[in-house]
Amino acid sequence: MRNNIDPYSPCVCGSGKKYRFCCQKRQHNLDSGASMSAGAWEDFEEGQRLHDKGLEYMDRGEYTQAIPWFEKSIEANSTVCSSANNLALCLFITGKLDEAIWVQRQSFADSPLPNPFGLANLSLFLLHLNDEEGAVNAVSVAAAQEAPNPAATIKVCESLARLRRHHDIIKTADGSDFGDDPGVCFFTGVAAANLGNRERAIQDLSCIPIGHHRADMARQYLEYLERGKRPDTIRSDWPYLQSGEFFIKNLLDGKDEDAQKALMSGRHAVDCLEAMLNENPDEMDGPMALLGTCAHPEAVKLLWLIAKGTFGPDQLRLCAATTLAERGEIQSGGEIELFHGGKPMKQQLFSINLNPDFEFCEMPPNIERRYEELILAGREPDADWGVISQGYEELSREAPHFYPLRYNYAIGLIHCERKDEAETILWSLVNEYPEYLFARATLLNILVRDNRMDEAKQLLAETGIPGETHPTAYVVWLMAMASYSEAAGQNAEAFKAIQVAHDLDPDNPNVNKLWERWKDYNEKKDTSAYLKKKRGAVAFMEKLGALAEKFDKRPNRKFKKAGK
Repeated sequence: MRNNIDPYSPCVCGSGKKYRFCCQKRQHNLDSGASMSAGAWEDFEEGQRLHDKGLEYMDRGEYTQAIPWFEKSIEANSTVCSSANNLALCLFITGKLDEAIWVQRQSFADSPLPNPFGLANLSLFLLHLNDEEGAVNAVSVAAAQEAPNPAATIKVCESLARLRRHHDIIKTADGSDFGDDPGVCFFTGVAAANLGNRERAIQDLSCIPIGHHRADMARQYLEYLERGKRPDTIRSDWPYLQSGEFFIKNLLDGKDEDAQKALMSGRHAVDCLEAMLNENPDEMDGPMALLGTCAHPEAVKLLWLIAKGTFGPDQLRLCAATTLAERGEIQSGGEIELFHGGKPMKQQLFSINLNPDFEFCEMPPNIERRYEELILAGREPDADWGVISQGYEELSREAPHFYPLRYNYAIGLIHCERKDEAETILWSLVNEYPEYLFARATLLNILVRDNRMDEAKQLLAETGIPGETHPTAYVVWLMAMASYSEAAGQNAEAFKAIQVAHDLDPDNPNVNKLWERWKDYNEKKDTSAYLKKKRGAVAFMEKLGALAEKFDKRPNRKFKKAGK
């Protein structure tokens, strides 16, 4: 890998020169301090003092406050690259991506020393711009340089990990002077596990001491390896990074809309979403909404991996398949085999058009006035359901092909506590008019309330969502599905159905009654904003603040090492 960079390609440092005549020629002059003049040495010491002050702020997670100290350090002495590296990181963490890239590239021009840490930084920054080629080139140059300290080797391995370059991680670490550093051993251990080298993986991961920030991951992986088990992830692979380490939140807190758009259409964002699903597949709504809109081909590949795999709950696989259908990857009505209920099952996927002008059948003009009178009478608080149901029965004999009359007659019978008669009518409607969701929803509710769960499950399995229906019919069906899911102990599915119903019809009193009872269900799952994909990404990224908070402080030790 150290010789695979085209020497005549543009140098990734941004100098405009060819790589052969720029970074390839840089040599690490260990004796540079000895040849300094007295004035230059004073500048060096002042730059180091200011740099150390900036590190104090970084240690406290006060990145904005650290920025001016690093800027002053560079003004005092720009030949030592650690201040520029940490300044670029602070700018990046505070969402100033363009400035971070400029500072990092300027450091390559200002300092004659090799800077693998800074090149690894640049690789990360370019990933956020969806510049995969630039990111690959930057980390390739970084790996070809001699690392001056363990932090630089760790940083390069981390950047290679983002690109899943397992072989190159081991080659880089083994070729450095810091292969026995615990931070380096973590990356080589995970790389070896991904390459199927169990012995090397156990050996390297065993080097991670208690208290190390990656000790928990290393301990879990060691347990898996010793038992011959693979991690429970979408790919059954061994992740290097946790979702907060993708730093998606940083850029989205900034104001560069073009950079944000590039990020959310890139591979880096897809990898972050994969990490989030690996960590908590039950919190699928936000990641799946973003995968549904991401333009990168890896988004579709990941959705297929989820849909065709066994990872996570059944709802995750169904959501992935539905998202693929929405993206046009599966035709409406197409059949797909999903792992469901502990076994492979074939399911049809439908996209539904909710049309407020949709009519199930044409109403005969001669009954329209009387039909409306009966509907209004049923909405009265003291409705006489005996009279109302009799009215529906008479109209249904007069207009036998207008089957909503039979449905409303069945509702009247239920109010009159003649449920068995009503159920007979509902079954006939379900059999004769399978796309009439009103009848199916009411029948499903009856079966659930009678605790006839096997029949309810069978009815649900036999229900195909029509290609087009009235929004109210779909909302009624969603509420019935929620009742079934709750009775079956499938709270996540119940919440999802109620959530969609509320999003479609927030003014419906029946929906609101359910929503008030369920909206606080597992606060972390309150993702109603995600249902609208155009606004879903924004709401989802706001929630990443809590996710990234613990990672914003964790890299401080790494920064401090980089500055020494």
